[in-house]
Amino acid sequence: MNPARDAVDEANAAIGAAISTQSLPGDLEDLLGDIQQDLLDLADALTTGASPPPPDRLQKVLAGAHTAEPPRGFAVLGGLSPGGGLLKLARTVVRRAAHTAARGPVRDYLDLLADVLLTAAFRAEEHERGQVPLGLCIDVVRPTERSY
Repeated sequence: MNPARDAVDEANAAIGAAISTQSLPGDLEDLLGDIQQDLLDLADALTTGASPPPPDRLQKVLAGAHTAEPPRGFAVLGGLSPGGGLLKLARTVVRRAAHTAARGPVRDYLDLLADVLLTAAFRAEEHERGQVPLGLCIDVVRPTERSY
């Protein structure tokens, strides 16, 4: 039994669930799909002792992130987006995996991934905030006496 590998598998499942909500921007879904493949490699590395995936993709995502700093408590409080909530859950599980893993490249990868997932959750929330619910026509239709 390998607690770090188990946590990586759990985080991968949470990321898959976030993608399944179909509430994330398309480019974020693509990035998360690539990260899922990396997590399969990372789980294998935790079992066999092989090298973890290179952190280049994660470093590039963090360097290119143009989001504001998430507000205090963002990582654990509820929000607008089911996908964002699942990404917060995945981040928490990745943090657990990092604390369980030995110091070195695996832990470094997991620490970067936790930051990427928090950034992705924040972006998912921002995306959701910009969506207009279907059927919302407040400016077009005014309530009438018969509209109850």
